[in-house]
Amino acid sequence: MARILLLFASSYGHTRDIAWAIERELRRRGHGVDLVDSRLAAPNPGEYDMVVIGSRIEFGRHARAIRRYVERHAGELARVPAAFFSVSMSAAGRHPTTYAEQFMDQTGWHPARWASFAGGLAYRQYNPLLRFVMKRIARKAGQTTDTSRDHDFTDWGAVRRFGLAIADDAAELTRTQNLRPVTVPVQAVREAGAPPPAAPPARNVL
Repeated sequence: MARILLLFASSYGHTRDIAWAIERELRRRGHGVDLVDSRLAAPNPGEYDMVVIGSRIEFGRHARAIRRYVERHAGELARVPAAFFSVSMSAAGRHPTTYAEQFMDQTGWHPARWASFAGGLAYRQYNPLLRFVMKRIARKAGQTTDTSRDHDFTDWGAVRRFGLAIADDAAELTRTQNLRPVTVPVQAVREAGAPPPAAPPARNVL
């Protein structure tokens, strides 16, 4: 089956958890996956049959490491089948796809499959200043300002369906390009070496 690079950027862990959920669906379909944190040295996309990239939104911007990676490898990404997902609180509001569309327009990278997922508000994990700022942003956006707990807005069913759709794309790629089967496990580079959770976790941060 296909060998896939799954590159992600996550500030507090929520986007990482979404990447884990996508990775599970890909592996269940027999694909090999390298799960890579963008803060580490990311492989060249040309080394893979398919590339999936995901980033959190923080103060209106995707991660700088993700933007730089896409711009640096524009040529390879244009030739490799790819998917993109963006994680933000705006995805839970009236304009769910704005950030993702802006990113693709600004970088000139337009993968065949992409999605926007709502993230979360990790009030209990923010420092006092950030909690105050995020509470004001949330109030303006019509989101909860209850800082006594964290809040998760992700539609995990949509995340799994996105992962399955990518798995189907990879399977079709395998059939049409006669890719060799993945016969050995592909190493996954994980944040702090943690294993993926058994089920979509109730994490509440981007």
